[in-house]
Amino acid sequence: MAAKKIELEKIAALTKELFHAHYEGDLDKWFSYLCPDSVYLGTGEPLLFGGDAIREHFKGFTGKAINIIQEEYFPFSFGDSATQVCGQIVVESLEGSFRVINHFTISYRMIGGELKMVHQHNSYEYMQPRESKVLNLDVNTTQFVRSLLLDRPSGCRIPIRSGTQTIFVNPNTVLYVQSQRRKTEFVCIDRVISCNSSIGEIGKELPDLFYPLRRGYLVNPLFIVAIRRFEVELISGICIPVPALTYQQTKQDLQGMIKGK
Repeated sequence: MAAKKIELEKIAALTKELFHAHYEGDLDKWFSYLCPDSVYLGTGEPLLFGGDAIREHFKGFTGKAINIIQEEYFPFSFGDSATQVCGQIVVESLEGSFRVINHFTISYRMIGGELKMVHQHNSYEYMQPRESKVLNLDVNTTQFVRSLLLDRPSGCRIPIRSGTQTIFVNPNTVLYVQSQRRKTEFVCIDRVISCNSSIGEIGKELPDLFYPLRRGYLVNPLFIVAIRRFEVELISGICIPVPALTYQQTKQDLQGMIKGK
């Protein structure tokens, strides 16, 4: 992909193409965008410096038979010659034995008139397809949640249409809400609820406390335990990426909400 100016729409399409080829075991195109300045960091893998080291590490990868369940790509410009793509890809094995969520950040730069990948960070979260995202409550977490809920009135419960039933949910027990294809998931302290409504419709029913962290995510700041560059961590251990373009404003907003301003 040679160009004088990086176009966001094309860079997002290219990133998608590279990931799809990677999962199929076709690494040559990805390798062609590496350069001596390339850096790779992934969960459970060594920090790799330079295109040659990255090629050597991955040269034996032959791909895996998986289904791509969901994918999101968010490109951000850093001028005419540099850009970054953040997002996540959810894949599942064909037999349904495992599911992986890959949160990624890829940085590109024009070098000598050619587009090159200078940084890639993949963070993997492994789970069973129906594995619960419910909190694993150790003593400290239990005390934190208990004090939090005792400190806040239960307020109005929200009716949620889930399949053929209506479930009434206390918003103060919801860690975050996420869009899942045509449905919406409520990830609560004690369970995960799949809802028939879109996240746009749900957002109108939720209290102002919930913050639109990124497209497809509404997060309860009460359960945020850390904010770091381009992601927030919830008490459940889940890390949700924050778009680079809105990171500073998001950090400022969340800090104000958490402090109670």
